Amino acid sequence: MLKLPHFYFQGRPATQLIADSDYANGILETMRCHNGGLPLWPLHRSRLERSSTLSESLLSEIDRSIKKLASKCSQNAAIARLRAGFVNGEQCWDLAFLPLLKAPEVEFGVRLYLCRTKLPASESKNLGCKFLDRSRYNAARAELPDGERVDGLILDSSGRVIESLRCNLLARFGSTWATPDLSRCGVRGVMLEWLSGHIQWQAREMNIQALCEADEVVLCNSVRGVIPVVEIVGYKSWSIGPDARRLQQLIVEALW
Repeated sequence: MLKLPHFYFQGRPATQLIADSDYANGILETMRCHNGGLPLWPLHRSRLERSSTLSESLLSEIDRSIKKLASKCSQNAAIARLRAGFVNGEQCWDLAFLPLLKAPEVEFGVRLYLCRTKLPASESKNLGCKFLDRSRYNAARAELPDGERVDGLILDSSGRVIESLRCNLLARFGSTWATPDLSRCGVRGVMLEWLSGHIQWQAREMNIQALCEADEVVLCNSVRGVIPVVEIVGYKSWSIGPDARRLQQLIVEALW
């Protein structure tokens, strides 16, 4: 059994990996490795391709290697952290398998804290990729109060709700699910994309007041699945609703 963390550089075992900051134009994919497989790899691969950062040859190399490497991870569930980009002018990639610790918020819900740090709204089309430069997210994370089950809610420079620091956001208004419009900024998450094939949702602009009118709010990402939101600190509280539990059950039955 491999002891985690376990590292690979260009598909070969490594004792340690370079810092995120050593990558130029670095792309990040954080995935769930489950029973030796990567259930959402095709969607992660599509997002990597969408970034237009990686050469086709490097992307093909990753594609050939990553499933074999995942099969060597004997943990029932782990985090697979893939990085790709330029180091000293050359394209390269690495992969880390990290322990996936139990997250009480999946069962009991998470509280969101509205951060002062905001994301800049781009004038050009937002590709929705996840970059290794996480400086704004790190600044927002530093604002969080101490305590368990707290995530940061981040807005754009015009006050529109975008995402949490780790997840995309879905809000149910009556029978309609909606997610913040990510055309200007934010990460278009793989789990959000997967859910779009199983439930209907619409992208819409919403501020914090509009979000508070939702009947249910959940977060989603490709590692944890769906996490119910029970409070936006200082604004609104919710009980965990039946639709949040249905989404969680859907993921368990279809993915893990």
